[in-house]
Amino acid sequence: MSHSTAARYRTRSIMLHATLTGLGETQAANAPPASCHPKIRDVYAYWLKIHPPHGLPGRQHFEPTDVPGLLRHLRLLEVEGDPPRFKVRVIGTQYSERLGRDATGRYLDELFEGFSGSRFHRALMEIIEIKRPVWRRGPLQWFCREQFTHVERIHLPLARDGSTVDMVLTVCVFQN
Repeated sequence: MSHSTAARYRTRSIMLHATLTGLGETQAANAPPASCHPKIRDVYAYWLKIHPPHGLPGRQHFEPTDVPGLLRHLRLLEVEGDPPRFKVRVIGTQYSERLGRDATGRYLDELFEGFSGSRFHRALMEIIEIKRPVWRRGPLQWFCREQFTHVERIHLPLARDGSTVDMVLTVCVFQN
């Protein structure tokens, strides 16, 4: 990806994860802000704890039972193929309740019409490219049963080989 394309993706971070109804706050950086939700802070601290000295942590480092208080807020997507497709490996009950179904084992492009051209898809592609956590807080309209909700979430890249992002770990806290 060229420098200008990468810069354009970074400036589009404000559109991450959803069709936004307001701008909210977005941060593509090495840490979420101090004002973030405690669950976001907890998963980020855990991600740092499992982070090897060189490269990204991988799925082999992540043990869901190490973060039991976060399980209902957690989603783990596997990145497959070229172009990438995103398969739901783990989905917390908070997500399932919002979606109105269990999406485990399904591809996002099969679950959601128009996913491949969506802002959510672009956000996941950005995570693959920048290989850094991306945090966001703000209102959104997403593939949820409730149309409008407030969300705070962090996407954390995972890479089995330490470099190529092959999973995206997300913790999301929905608030109405």
